[in-house]
Amino acid sequence: MPSEGTRQLILILCLFWLFVGCKGIPPAPSHAQNVGGGNEDEYEGWLFKRLTGRQNASSPQGSASQVAANVAPTPRTTSAGDVNPASYEASPSDPTVNAAPIPPEASAGPPPSIPAALPSPKDGVSIKNMQSESGEKSGLDLADLAPERIYKNIKEAAGYGPDEKIARSAKQEGEALFREKKYKEAAKKFAAAAARWPDSPLEEDALFLKGESEFFSDQYPEAHDTFGELLKKYSNTRHLDTVMAREFAIGRYWEQLYGAKPTLPIQPNLTDGERPLFDTFGYAVQAYQRVRQNDPTGPLADDALLALGNAYFRRGQFENAAHQYDLLRKEYPNSEHQMNAHLLGLQAKMRIYQGTPYDDAPLVEGEKIAAQALTQFGDKLGEERRRVAQAHAQIQEEKANRDFQIAQYYEQRKRFGAARLYYRSIIEEFPRTRMAEQSKARLEAIGGEPDEPPDRFAWFTGLFESKK
Repeated sequence: MPSEGTRQLILILCLFWLFVGCKGIPPAPSHAQNVGGGNEDEYEGWLFKRLTGRQNASSPQGSASQVAANVAPTPRTTSAGDVNPASYEASPSDPTVNAAPIPPEASAGPPPSIPAALPSPKDGVSIKNMQSESGEKSGLDLADLAPERIYKNIKEAAGYGPDEKIARSAKQEGEALFREKKYKEAAKKFAAAAARWPDSPLEEDALFLKGESEFFSDQYPEAHDTFGELLKKYSNTRHLDTVMAREFAIGRYWEQLYGAKPTLPIQPNLTDGERPLFDTFGYAVQAYQRVRQNDPTGPLADDALLALGNAYFRRGQFENAAHQYDLLRKEYPNSEHQMNAHLLGLQAKMRIYQGTPYDDAPLVEGEKIAAQALTQFGDKLGEERRRVAQAHAQIQEEKANRDFQIAQYYEQRKRFGAARLYYRSIIEEFPRTRMAEQSKARLEAIGGEPDEPPDRFAWFTGLFESKK
């Protein structure tokens, strides 16, 4: 039985052989090149090369669209040489289209030619698999076997790789369907356009229009996912304002829908296409958070924070609600929701507080918020001014009660000096509370008591006292 150290050594050697020893495949000797009647090894099959993105050494490498054109059927063209899209008649503009304008078409044109010596990343060709100046191929890169790389190369081999002309044709067809209010069909066309010309302004516009089509067809989960993909790839998209407005509307709708029909997060939704499959409230929170995170200085950032805090407050999650109100008060001092953030934040802090035996941090923070609200807004509070004053007085009473219980604790143990200290502190800091009156009475009651209790073991401790 090999020892543990031996097994570890064997494992390390195996990993070293896997990642270093197999990094490259050395070329066969010259005298063995033609064994078996050919000069290709077992990896030179056309399917393997297509799946791993490797090209034939004798064939020049071109752009991804040129590779796809070799295996895809030639599209029908007009006399001008452009792809002929599906026939349609443009309908007159309608209010829906005006509410969600379609971005202007970018200038069309063929993709720039790529030298054969420098293949494009869209070709799926690894740098390690490019031919060297001597004409020799390096070994297979492990990245070529990644699932996403194989999937991409399969698409290109089947004729579904990047193609700008096909993408523009699909986008134009989608725009025509959008104007006709055929939003579901338009979403499919925009999805095809985005897939056919990735990492480009055309994809950005196609993703945006796909999300718009799904939004107007009441497919809110799909629109939420599409907008999320757009924001992930193009965080500074020129459609940001419209996307934020859509996300806020989706979040508000899901929140209200959950309030009308509460469901468990794990309860699946199999009938309503306007709701997510699971956790409607959680997705509403995600939509609100997406507005603030992706556009923190935008016009809806403070609205999203207030809506998110209110959503938590209605569910009884007062700690989460108080956190959102705190962010709104501190990060958006010029927001029109400042007064509401103070009032609701004060109520959330008071509900977080669990009693005298627990932490008093919510009381301290609530007292600061109440004082700020009374000072900053004054008469603007209206009827709320009286409630804020009552909340402030209630907080003062509770803080005095906490100190009074500590004073009682010392008094019961005959630590009258410490008890007097707390009683006096209550009278000075909270003079208008009930505890202040009781503290005065207790000070009179223990007025003649010593600060420290008598030492009942003085006879014993005196034996060890040092004599000067």
